Amino acid sequence: MDEAEFQRKKAEMGPWYWWGIQTFFKCKFDENPANCDIALVGVPHSSGNGSTERDQHLGPRAVRNVSGWYRRGHQKYGIVPWESARINDLGDVPLPHAMVNDICVKDIEGFYKRLDRSGTRPVSIGGDHAITGPILKALAGKDANLTQGRKCALLHFDAHRDDYEHIPHWLGAERSAAHWAAYTVVAQHVDPAHSVQLGMRGNPIRPRADLNFSKLGYRLIPADEFFEIGIEKTIEIIR
Repeated sequence: MDEAEFQRKKAEMGPWYWWGIQTFFKCKFDENPANCDIALVGVPHSSGNGSTERDQHLGPRAVRNVSGWYRRGHQKYGIVPWESARINDLGDVPLPHAMVNDICVKDIEGFYKRLDRSGTRPVSIGGDHAITGPILKALAGKDANLTQGRKCALLHFDAHRDDYEHIPHWLGAERSAAHWAAYTVVAQHVDPAHSVQLGMRGNPIRPRADLNFSKLGYRLIPADEFFEIGIEKTIEIIR
């Protein structure tokens, strides 16, 4: 088999999800953020939400595996994203202190500051929700390149608000999956007046009068309100 035949056979195998080294959506693997416009990043983190099964760190590997099923083009809109922009898999954030959340979030923030300096826009696959805070801290606020020093607007789909200032830590984690939506506002990375939290539902552990009211200034659309006002009104509020 000469080189030309080898490359031809590789090209023929490209569409098959079960062939090759699995990356996100079969994108090129390149750890240098300067070489892409959009960076796909795995954040294999599980220690920010100790109240659930600690297997969220397996998420990036699982998504890489199943994402090979996806087709390359979008029939309805007639676009092939991979041809419209340079999109690479940058691999995973290294988290050598994986069992210690409040060290991990510093490593996550440091990793994303590299991306911010390069100007690439990340799409992140976690990981538990504690990863959101350090990512926002790296990409938005007075020292951020991508937002040109401005705070970011947050569109947050979740069952929980994650702005629980009334508790000092979540099972020992201070910058946890339950705190990030608060400390990013306090530290001037998120603008709550231009942000929406959508889908909050369920009964709280302890009844509180402000369950559907944000002291930080977020516009909340709990699940009950969403079902009442519908999709079109919700989109109007978000815009």
